[in-house]
Amino acid sequence: MDAQGEHLAVRQLTASCTQDDVIAYLDTLAEQSDDAQRRSGTARLTVVMLDNASFHRGQAIRAREPIWAAKGMLLRYLPAYCPMLNRIETTWRRLKGFLMPRRCYDTVSELQAALLIALQALGATLI
Repeated sequence: MDAQGEHLAVRQLTASCTQDDVIAYLDTLAEQSDDAQRRSGTARLTVVMLDNASFHRGQAIRAREPIWAAKGMLLRYLPAYCPMLNRIETTWRRLKGFLMPRRCYDTVSELQAALLIALQALGATLI
């Protein structure tokens, strides 16, 4: 996913996603954005598209937005009930339908290995 500067970054969680997980992930992306700006010496904007999951919109997320914006990273939200605009839905469809057609894995580690290979085929960065 590198059309027009788009990039797929992935972080694996071993439990349900929480607002703290999202903040940690966005902190990492903001630091990468800030580092890229410093290396290039030019203003570079990173835009992160989020869906409307509650852990994407909480008060702690909103409180950190100015900090992330100062590092060149902005958050934008998809309209409600618009899965056709959510690029991750297309990515998951490709992963499940073409890159990982096997539907049953004997162990979680086999599933994880297959998923990592498929994500790498898409050019994803694992964070």
